[in-house]
Amino acid sequence: MARRDEAELREAILDAARGVFLTEGFAAASVGAIARTAGVSTKTIYRLFETKTDILVAVISGFMEMMLPGLDEYVVGRREELEPVLNRILNGLAPLGLSEGGLAANRLATTEVMRVPEMVAAFYREGHEKIVAALGRWLARQQEAGHIRLADPAQAAAMLLSMAYADLTRRATISGEAPTPDAIARWVAQAVAVFLRGVAA
Repeated sequence: MARRDEAELREAILDAARGVFLTEGFAAASVGAIARTAGVSTKTIYRLFETKTDILVAVISGFMEMMLPGLDEYVVGRREELEPVLNRILNGLAPLGLSEGGLAANRLATTEVMRVPEMVAAFYREGHEKIVAALGRWLARQQEAGHIRLADPAQAAAMLLSMAYADLTRRATISGEAPTPDAIARWVAQAVAVFLRGVAA
């Protein structure tokens, strides 16, 4: 059997960890189960990751690295372009929390908050807080361009994300069903319209 290089091993471990964490929960998931699923030894895992929390952080960070750099591609030339562009951004970010996988990750964090607070802290630090910071930087650029007026771009980003996603997430958590793209688009459009009225330059 050909020896796998370190990058391939790391990806196999993270793929396995995603499944194990979501099916067993973080507290119940063992490094041994992740190793068996990935087809590696526990020794190999501990060579690449010091702790189980480090594995979780790497899972979340990898997902963020794929999604968040794309915000730089959303350029607003004129003020009237701001609303449709912001709608595209928020509809594009929605799968992070409102897809089946995103909702499952949210449920995992909710159920583990008392048992493993350090896991939940890592989940929000590497996930939600990075999204808020990235959107805050994008809003700050729009402020520099004179399109909007903000006291605190990061705080405004957090508020906008809450308006766009919080109620949809709550409903989906209760019903067990992810919202449809049309439902997300309608909710996002209302949130963006309200937000932009409040921050108009």
